[in-house]
Amino acid sequence: MNIDGIKDICVVGWGRSGMALAKVVLSLNKKARVTELKEHTDFARGSGPDLVDEMARCGVRFEFGGHSDDFIKGADLVVVSPGVDTTTSQAAKIAQRLNIPCVGEIEFASWLTQAKIVAITGTNGKTTTTFLTHAVLKQKKDRVFLGGNIGTPFSSFVLDTRKDDLIVLEISSFQMETIIEFRPYVACLLNIEPDHLDRYPAFKDYFEAKANIFRNQREDDWAVLNRNMDVLADIEKKIKARITYFSSEFNNANYSCVYRTAAIFGLSKAECQRVFADFRGLPHRLQIVRQVNGVTFINDSKATNPSSTVWALQNIKSPVILIAGGKDKGLDYSQIKPYMDRVKKVNLIGQAAAKIKEALAEKIAADIYPSLKEATEASFRQAESNDAVILSPMCSSFDQFLNYEDRGDKFVEIVNGL
Repeated sequence: MNIDGIKDICVVGWGRSGMALAKVVLSLNKKARVTELKEHTDFARGSGPDLVDEMARCGVRFEFGGHSDDFIKGADLVVVSPGVDTTTSQAAKIAQRLNIPCVGEIEFASWLTQAKIVAITGTNGKTTTTFLTHAVLKQKKDRVFLGGNIGTPFSSFVLDTRKDDLIVLEISSFQMETIIEFRPYVACLLNIEPDHLDRYPAFKDYFEAKANIFRNQREDDWAVLNRNMDVLADIEKKIKARITYFSSEFNNANYSCVYRTAAIFGLSKAECQRVFADFRGLPHRLQIVRQVNGVTFINDSKATNPSSTVWALQNIKSPVILIAGGKDKGLDYSQIKPYMDRVKKVNLIGQAAAKIKEALAEKIAADIYPSLKEATEASFRQAESNDAVILSPMCSSFDQFLNYEDRGDKFVEIVNGL
């Protein structure tokens, strides 16, 4: 996309991506304005008022507490942050009414680089796979960038990239909703399970958003697919690129996908295994926090859907006390029932607690607690030596926490205080 004719850009959302976008717009010598649904005072945790004042002095205009026609009109382009639902966002509706093009942060950033992109998506495992893919490719090239849904906005480093660089991105379904030209050289799909059904009317809508990762690929690009997906045939129909497959039936799907992706760039299995040998996991993903009186506490806050919790239960061999719950996304919590043979107790928190309790009623008794602290302390009292207490919520965190990282950090803080 040629952005020379775009002079004034409106950014929707003042989270990490919105902040990075505003800085990029200024670096491109274009006018920047930011519209945010929350009030200015809601950004009190480090990145709020001070940065707003700093950016305002650089010429950025701000609107907090809602989105208005008067503020957005006059922009040549609207760029939405990843968490913004363009089907319901007032800002997106205003842009449509005013005939202003509206794209996502990933799409916009992709216009600003000639580097090859490796994009990784899936319902589960994409953060770990993205991290490992980046680490493996660093053995091949000095300049490999890491970003996207993994926590570092694509736009925060895109202007530093060169044509011969590689960019490894974790991509969510939300980020794929507003794709126009985004074209990864390698697009990886780990798996698709029902998720985010509070945002998507049906599974097919979620599926279509994920499949967008292949939309603009050409015959000389690569698609890396999980051979064991139920929807494999439907995905293959959408792909023009060369396809290579990995299997998750007998091996860790994360590692299998990395092997296939690395091979595209001439890296061997042995070179991948050197990276795997040093890998100790990521925060909030089956992260061992500490042992107290023989009880192991595990932070799996990134498990925001039941299939993630199934994976956790399959990989923990000791008796388990499960802490779950949060914001309901319209998912089927009963799908964990076949994997609860070692679960001794379930302690629930958050908006979805009653729904989860009902879904598991035939399998196990569950108690509801008003806070994560009380649920954790109760789990500690109920646990015996050699048990594991795991926070694996099956839900998003937005009913009680800023995000899954905030939820996991609070859990770690509580455990360290026991």
